[in-house]
Amino acid sequence: MLCTNRPEGFGPASHLNSSTLPTTCFTDVILIPLPTWLALAFLPILFALGLHHRKINYNPSTAHLRSNTRSSCLYLTFLTIYYFLIFANIAMLTLEIVRLTNLHYGIGLLPFAYAGILLSATLFWSEGIERRVKWWQGINMLVWIGGIVMSAVQVIGLRQQYGYDGRKESKYPVSDQILDVAVMAGVYAVIALLEVVLVVWRRKRRASALRSERGEMGAFEYGRGVSESSGMKE
Repeated sequence: MLCTNRPEGFGPASHLNSSTLPTTCFTDVILIPLPTWLALAFLPILFALGLHHRKINYNPSTAHLRSNTRSSCLYLTFLTIYYFLIFANIAMLTLEIVRLTNLHYGIGLLPFAYAGILLSATLFWSEGIERRVKWWQGINMLVWIGGIVMSAVQVIGLRQQYGYDGRKESKYPVSDQILDVAVMAGVYAVIALLEVVLVVWRRKRRASALRSERGEMGAFEYGRGVSESSGMKE
């Protein structure tokens, strides 16, 4: 069973009280994996659009800039923090799953959230598999912001249905689970913010490298023209 021994039941409405939020089981099975489901649904569509756009606009003269652009120490620091936070959220999700398992409450479809986190990390690292996935940043924001929203719903639902002091003597008190999920929500928010900063930063670095390369090519062409002109005069 996806949610064993949960007294509030599976459906959106709790059997314990008149809470207006979905049950924890419904949240773990339907809501938490929802951003990942949506991301996977949009991925093939955006991949097809990206291939079409790449076929029309691909410029081989600038393709090398992605790998040749140098990274500053500050950029690498932010990048390291970004990947560390992704690892931290994977660890927090694992902690929640393990503790729910020890409680014999079932884990719903919580492990499916791993797929969303790893998908977004891969898209960021590869820049949408080298820009073959159009608007890949939208997929990532769907996962990160969706994670924030669903975690917030989960926290409020736990508080309403069990109370902050619920399962006090158990292996996984409600207060601990609320803290774990709240930390994940905060980490999702920082990841989303860092990703926006890093994407903009990366684009500016590439644009600067392109301008520099064009300037060098212009100077080379000018020098070659002057040399050829002098040779003709002689």
